[in-house]
Amino acid sequence: MPTLLEQITWAYTPIPAGAGVGYVNLGIGQIGTESPVALVTAGIHGDEGPWGAWAIRKLLAHTSTDELRGTLRVVPVANPLAMQADSRNAPLDMLDLNRSFPGNADGSHTERLASVLTEKALHDVSVVIDLHGGGSWCVNSFAFQMPGGEALSRAFGAPFIVAAPDRTVTLTGYARSQGAQVAAIEMGGRSEEEAQWAERIALGLRRALGIAGVLTPADGIEPLGDSIPVGSTHVLRPSRGGVFLPEVRTADIGTIVAGGTVLGYLLDPVTQEIVETFTAPYQQTALLLLRPTVARLEGGAMTYVVAEPTNQ
Repeated sequence: MPTLLEQITWAYTPIPAGAGVGYVNLGIGQIGTESPVALVTAGIHGDEGPWGAWAIRKLLAHTSTDELRGTLRVVPVANPLAMQADSRNAPLDMLDLNRSFPGNADGSHTERLASVLTEKALHDVSVVIDLHGGGSWCVNSFAFQMPGGEALSRAFGAPFIVAAPDRTVTLTGYARSQGAQVAAIEMGGRSEEEAQWAERIALGLRRALGIAGVLTPADGIEPLGDSIPVGSTHVLRPSRGGVFLPEVRTADIGTIVAGGTVLGYLLDPVTQEIVETFTAPYQQTALLLLRPTVARLEGGAMTYVVAEPTNQ
């Protein structure tokens, strides 16, 4: 039996991209003709790397066509120019694509991109799963859940689960306002365990799409564990620029540490003296995002995302 990867068809829509570039192509893949219709997206932020697209390919390559019940639509690179620049936003206008929906067909590059995604990818969908990740500079370990899509989010077995803010300008927020069940997944990123994260996301997609009825139920494919619910997230940022030296690293992402645990340091780039110390702020501190490697930081850069477990 052929796989979804072997049978999927691709369509490309040119998006105006400025002088000297002309256009960039937005690729949308689709297989199936029946209901329900699910959309899986990745790369809406360009600095979140290719890991979501890698997970989508793993799903397609390891799922046979006889497991398909509905229609699966995929957009592995939702923001091509931003990905090329390894930047969160496209450098043409620096607008956040995930704050630009439903877009504007006559607007700037990012607004036009959101408009094309709305018209060609989001139309007639009943399920939307948007893959994010730590990307080029950090690792993430949580899933956002929104009312109606709880089972989709929990299918990924992310270490932590977070109630998502209700923003209709995001891809999932807009899709939910149009009646779709949605989930936004924040897992993986650059680390020595990136292949394991991609595999974990792919298995989560298989479970979620089985729950949604787009694929047959994923019998025997269980999540690695139950997601721990946490409260509001808190971002730790340096007050000035410097060199970042981590104490907690890749193996610590998705864990809970005691309050006061040293997470990392900010060093003076010349003297290498410690100028700031990052510590766990809660009695029980969940590590949702961290930087696992030595890095240069600007003042105010996102360094850790933490939260307090609500069931501890």
